[in-house]
Amino acid sequence: MAAKKFITALSLFMLFATHGFSDSTKTVKSALKDVTVFFNGAELTHTASAELVKGENEITVEGLSPVINRNSLQIKITGGVIVSSFEYSINYLQSEQQNAITAKIRDSINVYNDQLNRITTGIKISADMLALLKQGVTHNITIAEKTSTVEELSKNIDVFQAKSTEYTAAIAKLEKEKTIVEEKISRLKSQLSLEETKHGKNSGILKLKLASPLAVNAQLTIKYFTASAKWTPFYDLNIVSPEFPISLTAKSKVQQTTGIDWNRVNISLSTGVPNSGKTAPVFNAWFLREQIYFKESLNRIVSGVEIAQNRISYEEDEASDKDRIIIKGYGSTNNTQLPLYVVNGMIVDEKEALAINAGEIASTNVLKAEAATSIYGSRAANGVIVITTKSMEDYVLKEENQLNRTFAIDIPYTVKSDGKEQVIELEKQTINSVGYKYYCAPKLDAETYLIAEISEWEKLNLMTGQANITSEGTYLGQTTINASSTDKKLTFTLGNDRRISVKREKMQDFSSVKFLGTDTRIVLTYKITVRNNQNKDVAMILKDQYPLSTNKNITVELLEKTTKPTVNREDVGVITWEENLKAGETKEYFISYSVKYPKGMTLNLQ
Repeated sequence: MAAKKFITALSLFMLFATHGFSDSTKTVKSALKDVTVFFNGAELTHTASAELVKGENEITVEGLSPVINRNSLQIKITGGVIVSSFEYSINYLQSEQQNAITAKIRDSINVYNDQLNRITTGIKISADMLALLKQGVTHNITIAEKTSTVEELSKNIDVFQAKSTEYTAAIAKLEKEKTIVEEKISRLKSQLSLEETKHGKNSGILKLKLASPLAVNAQLTIKYFTASAKWTPFYDLNIVSPEFPISLTAKSKVQQTTGIDWNRVNISLSTGVPNSGKTAPVFNAWFLREQIYFKESLNRIVSGVEIAQNRISYEEDEASDKDRIIIKGYGSTNNTQLPLYVVNGMIVDEKEALAINAGEIASTNVLKAEAATSIYGSRAANGVIVITTKSMEDYVLKEENQLNRTFAIDIPYTVKSDGKEQVIELEKQTINSVGYKYYCAPKLDAETYLIAEISEWEKLNLMTGQANITSEGTYLGQTTINASSTDKKLTFTLGNDRRISVKREKMQDFSSVKFLGTDTRIVLTYKITVRNNQNKDVAMILKDQYPLSTNKNITVELLEKTTKPTVNREDVGVITWEENLKAGETKEYFISYSVKYPKGMTLNLQ
């Protein structure tokens, strides 16, 4: 009996002890502060604070992404607190909790589904009634034909027409209503899918066991890598005319599906590639055996990424007095009257001008006396304070090291977890060392293209990406900037220009087929006519091709009839002519070659 009481008491003690330990577990919300986005993947940094007691503590941190690389988790904590252990998991219970938006959408879908069911039932009933009417009238007419008069038959037909018209109109009306309701349901389902993607169904949680030397308010920093984000560089390339420099604006498309929204966070865009455990390659023995070849594959050398940590802080709250703008020269204006305030070219009142946060100002300038009135007239008699606020480029801090380039954005950005692209402007550059040439390879394409060539392009530090080409605000198309090119000049296509006409035709008089013993010798000659229909001189690049032999029984010879080329690439069989064409000038170029090969052999000579 005593033993039984002891076991019962021990069970109660363990129950209360367990309950007490569970109550000591604290749950804290984490806040996403910084994100570094790579071409593929992102590093997220969360912060949280927790009140800890002296000794052992157990806390649960919520608000992390449910799609992370668990091996990348880094946890830092202040106050000399030691992380005894941690466990990352996913809170699947959140999928049972609908936010207000999705719940409302689901309710609307249910309402419309009920309405759709009623309409479908109505259509079926009307269709069945129409079928029964048709069957009944047909039966009655069959009987009436034997016993009724023509007048009675006519009445039966009139009744059928009236009722069938009524049922047919009812069905048409219901079908129209059905289409409208189905469209509404389809739109609501699309919206529901979007909302579920944006808000996510699950969230990541981190359970920590901490040992604290004192009772402290500890600050936690949690970092991890996720593959569910990326950014893509692209450019806006504006050309006024060949006489002016090119304006190049670098931009980025950022998108993420990490399961959590990035609300007003500091974002950095890095060109680096996170190290995924790869090591530098080592050669193994390469053995040759009869008809069997083995070659060990090489792993790419991928280095780790150093994440930029230093950013210019951004304060959301209204600037304090010490943050207000201080304008040199303002004290020298007549204090009995107010000066004129001009912000970004617009005249504003004093209160609006002085309310601008100092961190948003790029420059200030004070104009006095004639310098002010000559621009703004008599209203500027007491001076003008010209304020220019920062552009997007002023908020982008570029950092470079041996491995990558990082753009730290000094404006908090919001990127929803819906996979949609968020465009962020990075920097603007003016390209002065640009040469323009017209290019045509008529064997492949009779169109003539305007090509831009950039010298010393490595100084621009470009990234490979698409470029949208505009000229004075008019969209011309897209081209690709290949930053991995090994050419001395970076070239890209701006578009075709039909004012340079090119025609390639076979010269029958200079082409022939001859049989020499066991061989066949073919001579092919082509004339290329180029005309500059513009009212200015242009630089022209013209290319054509002759075949190459991979068989000792086949001989290819470039003949003297060929116009002397500027460059002859014998390794690929491509000749290039580069010349200046005057306005209205026409020039002719010839390419002629012979091919000798054994009789009966078929060659691709076109």
